[in-house]
Amino acid sequence: MSKEELETLPITRSEFSTLEIFKNVSFESLAGYLLGCKTILAQPGDLLIDPEHPIRRLIVVLDGMLEVKLTSQGGNFSDTISPGHCAGEMSIFDNIKPSACVYAKEPSHLLIIDATTALAMIHASHDLCLNFLHILSQRIRNNNKVVCEEEYHIRCIEESSKVDALTGLHNRRWLEEMYAREMSRSNAGNFRLSAFMLDIDHFKHVNDTYGHLAGDQVLMSVAQSIVKSLRPSDMPVRYGGEEFTVFLPGTSTDNAKVIAERMRKNVERMQIVLPSGETIQVTVSIGFTERVDNDSVRSIIERADQALYHAKENGRNRVCMNLGQDDMFLF
Repeated sequence: MSKEELETLPITRSEFSTLEIFKNVSFESLAGYLLGCKTILAQPGDLLIDPEHPIRRLIVVLDGMLEVKLTSQGGNFSDTISPGHCAGEMSIFDNIKPSACVYAKEPSHLLIIDATTALAMIHASHDLCLNFLHILSQRIRNNNKVVCEEEYHIRCIEESSKVDALTGLHNRRWLEEMYAREMSRSNAGNFRLSAFMLDIDHFKHVNDTYGHLAGDQVLMSVAQSIVKSLRPSDMPVRYGGEEFTVFLPGTSTDNAKVIAERMRKNVERMQIVLPSGETIQVTVSIGFTERVDNDSVRSIIERADQALYHAKENGRNRVCMNLGQDDMFLF
């Protein structure tokens, strides 16, 4: 190549060698293609790629910074393109209009390669093709990471919406989903399943006497005691107010009685320190029942609640089992 021809190239050999897109690519193999290309200076805010008025071209950043902006129903996305990298390659490869806008984020020196020339350069250089694949692979990896992080964030939000903020137990929203699933599984496989309803005795008196902050402390303490009394497979929920419910998969009434009595005693023995520094004790009443054929979440909880009501009417701080047909057994 003559000296006169080299002088018409838009970038020098040294600039060429520093660009990531041309890494390991022979300057001589592409110099002829670069003769017809040009460089431009873009100012911040200049729109370089516009999906509404697409021009298929490859933009290589020599210096400065570009910003990619995409707006969709899922929200807004933005990214930056640094020196050595490029924009516009997807519309060239796919032969479709760009999906995002590309702006100059700061004063930028850019190499502009039209679509036909860019494709010819790829055909001429195996190394350039590999570089494009490498860059696209990096972008896919980064996008996958963003998607995974977003999905994790969404899952965290969804899970937090199913947790009672005060006690840390699951709430009614979680109950509706998970209890229905467990009930369906137990009915289909004819598995044992017991359900508890618990109520803190004289809870209104605690609030009226010591205040609502004290009531909150009692709720938290009782919730912690419930969890400690259960097995990892059991499913405690704050049902509302001072009421709690528990599903116990694979549990017969005999085992449920043992767990219920353990739970009642553990609560009774607690010394609850209130925000004022005072120490009080509370008790709970517990009603429970076992799944029967074709039970629903609502029907089994209603039977457990009937047993709870019976326990409270017969002295509180007691456990009552609902055997069905209004047959109650107090412990």
